[in-house]
Amino acid sequence: MLTKEQLQERAQLVRIHEANCQIEFPTPAEANFRIAIMKKIGAEFALRELRAAAIEGPVAATRQRGSVER
Repeated sequence: MLTKEQLQERAQLVRIHEANCQIEFPTPAEANFRIAIMKKIGAEFALRELRAAAIEGPVAATRQRGSVER
């Protein structure tokens, strides 16, 4: 059974991740933070899908606002 504090920590992680995902053009630091939060969420919830997954980081460069992908 999880304590109230543990449940609040999990909820806070999810809210942080949701807010971070709203950043359309993240800086490398923001992208690395996103990866770290995803890893923490995966560990907290013991997600079966992520056990074999390799979430890579750190991010060196990201797409900048106004750049065009082709």
